[in-house]
Amino acid sequence: MRILIANPFGIGDLLFSLPLIRAIRAAEPDCFIGALCNARTEELVGCWPELNWHHAFEKDEFRRRWKSSRSAGSRFLSETLGMIRDRRFDVLVDLSLGWHMGFAGLLCGIRRRTGFNFRGRGRFLTEPIPLHGFSSRPVADYYLDLLRPLGWPRPERVTWEMNLPPEAAQRAEEYLGREGLAGANLAAVVPGGGASWGPNARYKQWPARQFAQAADHLSRQRRLKILLVGDAGEESLCKEVAAQMSAPPAAIVHVPSLLTLAGILRRCRLVLGNDGGALHLAEAMGTPAVSIFGPVDPAVYGPPPGSSLHRVVAKRLACRPCYRSFRFPPCPWENACLKDLEAAPVLEAADGLLEPQPVRRTETPFGTSYRTGLSG
Repeated sequence: MRILIANPFGIGDLLFSLPLIRAIRAAEPDCFIGALCNARTEELVGCWPELNWHHAFEKDEFRRRWKSSRSAGSRFLSETLGMIRDRRFDVLVDLSLGWHMGFAGLLCGIRRRTGFNFRGRGRFLTEPIPLHGFSSRPVADYYLDLLRPLGWPRPERVTWEMNLPPEAAQRAEEYLGREGLAGANLAAVVPGGGASWGPNARYKQWPARQFAQAADHLSRQRRLKILLVGDAGEESLCKEVAAQMSAPPAAIVHVPSLLTLAGILRRCRLVLGNDGGALHLAEAMGTPAVSIFGPVDPAVYGPPPGSSLHRVVAKRLACRPCYRSFRFPPCPWENACLKDLEAAPVLEAADGLLEPQPVRRTETPFGTSYRTGLSG
């Protein structure tokens, strides 16, 4: 059997699909699994051993070529469809929430096409699942619903832990070495995030002043070197946080590559930031993390249920979470869910993860087992 999984979204959504991919591999150990992703996440997808093939299709690149020349755009699209057709996939698992991928699957001769029928967009799917939006349970759990029409069993536990390729870990160490941080105890502070929200991303972001207070606490009380992490578009935000800190950060990290970022996060003792891709990547790397949620529901877009490495902090307000069915309404309260969230509960969550954990003693048929770990 040859299976194609299409996920055009960002880091978090891509990691949410990893339990689905692993469930398919477990159900069909000898199958061929391909993945269609976007250019930003291709590096991450490329290191998953569960996949046999992957390809990045960037909608913006297609639109750019189409705008420049319809023949160039058509040629770009035809090449992508040709690559899919040549691999003779039997099944398409479409996570795109649109109609385009289902139609592409039809054109490429993929006979079974399952995915979500969101707002009638699943009309080219042969086995659609109705969807009105993600609510009350994790996105990864919704993705696993797509196993049912194909007759594959659902895993008992949802997790997106993954191994980092040795070369990526080495690149991360080299990056930190150039910053004079080889062997240092580190904490990553991620004040941005939410690129997929475009101009509304600021509504997901805790204020710079509070981030600076949290960074100062981790530096002074926990003796951690602070990395301010963001992409090129978030440089001014990172500098704003740095300007309000009592002492300058150890470094402002402009994400060199996704896997290098993963290696840097794995080296940290703690990652603190707004809900978004970096926090999900920290979860994948097994690094303790504190994520700050505002308009978004952490039960849907937060860490996997039962994660012992992750703490979610959110202000209790009757109006939140207000992001539903992929829509963010105008906020009449001037983003009070984040502006009025003080540093104290965030620092309490961070301190709880950084405290030495008790040793647990368990009696087994083979003797006594002693284990340290983070409590849930």
